[in-house]
Amino acid sequence: MSSDYEYEYSDEDEDGNSDDYPVDESDDDMEWDEGVNDNPNAAPVILGANKGAGIRMLTAEDVIPEMKRRLDDVTEILGVPASAVAVMLREHKWSKEIVLEKFYDNPEKLERKYGIYARCNPCFPKKSTKTCKICYDDELPMITMPCGHEFCTGCWKEFVDNAILEGPACIRKTCPEANCSELMTEEEVRCAAPSLLPKFESYQLRSFVESNTLTRWCPGRGCDRISCASSTSAMEQEGNVTNCDSCDISFCVRCGQEPHSPSNCKDLARWNEKCKNESETANWILANTKPCQKCSSRIEKNQGCNHMTCQKCKYEFCWICMGEWSEHGANTGGYYKCNKFDTSGTDVNDHSDAAKAKRELDRYLHYYKRYHAHSEAQAFAKKQLKETESRMILLQESSDNARWSDVEFLKTANEQLIECRRVLKYTYTFAYYLTDESKKMQKECFEYHQEMLERFTENLSELSEKPLAEMDRTDVVNQTRVVDRFMKNILKYVDDGMEDIQTPMLIS
Repeated sequence: MSSDYEYEYSDEDEDGNSDDYPVDESDDDMEWDEGVNDNPNAAPVILGANKGAGIRMLTAEDVIPEMKRRLDDVTEILGVPASAVAVMLREHKWSKEIVLEKFYDNPEKLERKYGIYARCNPCFPKKSTKTCKICYDDELPMITMPCGHEFCTGCWKEFVDNAILEGPACIRKTCPEANCSELMTEEEVRCAAPSLLPKFESYQLRSFVESNTLTRWCPGRGCDRISCASSTSAMEQEGNVTNCDSCDISFCVRCGQEPHSPSNCKDLARWNEKCKNESETANWILANTKPCQKCSSRIEKNQGCNHMTCQKCKYEFCWICMGEWSEHGANTGGYYKCNKFDTSGTDVNDHSDAAKAKRELDRYLHYYKRYHAHSEAQAFAKKQLKETESRMILLQESSDNARWSDVEFLKTANEQLIECRRVLKYTYTFAYYLTDESKKMQKECFEYHQEMLERFTENLSELSEKPLAEMDRTDVVNQTRVVDRFMKNILKYVDDGMEDIQTPMLIS
């Protein structure tokens, strides 16, 4: 498991555009291969890519040659400037086949639409006025656009500087002349501000990577690695998840978020949007403190475990459902169904709009409260992990190797807790959208497994939060192993389509 769980996932890119999808979940098997791919939606080809490698992390230097190869191929075929070809490829997701088809169908229409007509048809008389139309200085070195508009090098440099500051949008910047639609390209950047050309080209590369469903920038802060899958099937075999070998974070290659199995990208996007829209209501419900059910004392949750004990009356209860904790154990002749949505208190026969809205809100809040609780517990487990790692570093520096090994098992337990809390969090996203009536039995079986994983996770959480002197190492190690196996079994159960609904899952 990764030792660094500081995710830097963002919903916006540098120019403020939302990174929300719908995600393309098509089954097209787009393989990365050497040579020409006839599929117009094919993924970029990475030279030397090993088809059996699944998902690999590459540097920009590894990807640039393929981008340039594709650019050179189209430039040679069309016989127009490479800068104009780069614009056409960008606007068509770097598909050679689509660009060639549209160009031969109506070249003038394509060139005018994307602001490269003058660049492809250099027939304008270049009559220099020697007067810059921006600063109105005379006798200065001038740079002329293919459209015939010219400006001094100083004004051009300032124009390029400001364009680069706008981020990725700079690759769609047009001529400084008012109402001129001719596009600025790397040719003008090279002449006016050569030091900014690498930045401009990096935005070109960004469009190349982001237009392909099999590549994605690593979302780690400041990381410039690129995840590349050899094919759709290879990516799915890896669960759409990869680990960056540079910044050491794991993420979903399809959507860029943290790994979110068993929920798929599409449902996660819907869930995040729903949480965003209804966050005020949810936050009102999820106050930071709750009253004890016995003595009404206000209680604040400051650890990851959901087993709470009132310091005033010693009443033990579950933070999520407020039920007695004794009813959540295995010694009660059954399990308290804390994870299931209970419809017993609602009138399902009332079909009025108000009643339907209330039922839907109650159902959403049921899942959101549990999603939120595991998210908070995940954050607490990350904090515990950092504290444990700091303690291990101090012991290692003191050369006390015996004590260092005594703490290592706790680090493993904390890493496992982070993974379990993450998976449990997304089991509620998955369950919320599991509304197909024909899968009622599968849902009941899934909730049974979900409840078991919660119980095992809570047990491990309690064990790991004890003072080190009171901690039973054997119990923690065994519980860590049990939780890990059971969590993986649940994910496999979902991946297999939840077909086995008769036999309870065994820990094996």
